[in-house]
Amino acid sequence: MSAFDHGKKRWLFCMTHPDDEISICIWIKRLVDHGNEVFMSWSHSNPIREAESRKVAELLGIPQENLTFHDGSDATLCKDFVELLPKFRDMMAFVKPDVVVCGAFEQGHADHDTTNVLVNQTFHGPVMEVPFYHTYMTRMQKMNVFSDSAGQSVLVLTPEEVKLKRQIARQFRSQNIWSVLMWSEIWQVSQGREIDLSRREIMRLQHHKTFRVPNHPSHLTTKLQKHETWQWWCDHVLPHIRG
Repeated sequence: MSAFDHGKKRWLFCMTHPDDEISICIWIKRLVDHGNEVFMSWSHSNPIREAESRKVAELLGIPQENLTFHDGSDATLCKDFVELLPKFRDMMAFVKPDVVVCGAFEQGHADHDTTNVLVNQTFHGPVMEVPFYHTYMTRMQKMNVFSDSAGQSVLVLTPEEVKLKRQIARQFRSQNIWSVLMWSEIWQVSQGREIDLSRREIMRLQHHKTFRVPNHPSHLTTKLQKHETWQWWCDHVLPHIRG
């Protein structure tokens, strides 16, 4: 199936942190504008961050009753895996989505990887993955790109959509996401690259379901498997993964 297909479906976007939706917010808006039923959830939240995402949902046209906040911990979400698993099962049974979208299993943040596994353990239809950033081995992480672009689709945004995306990024005042995006674009320009973070969105059908192995080319996979964050994540999540 095409990644960016707004034919009538029920879409569920399973984000990890309020502000993750920035990466795919314009696609969400297009789906709503084409009459699709859209639902969203966040694995972690707190009152301030929840309020910010609720405001963004209003801007995107998503009814408040279509939002779910699971209140998992931040930075240590994998420790909540067993508790969150039945919550995700209940959510899938209630929403009955045709398609679920989540952050890629990309070893940029252990919380993102945990949400990806929760989705794949509780939903048996097509899962679309969105790149956030990778990997946690480096200080300067690569944002909003896959390490291997195979199978990805790129959504090019209109000037009006670029403005909306930047407006949405500014709604998350409790976080530094706006400054991170701004400085990332400045860095791209300094490297002679075209600014693209706010001008396109990327998504693909997830095929990598072998969660005992990082989802990267072999040279990165070998290094990641020795990294302490990967080992820590494995200790808390892998014992509970089915299959």
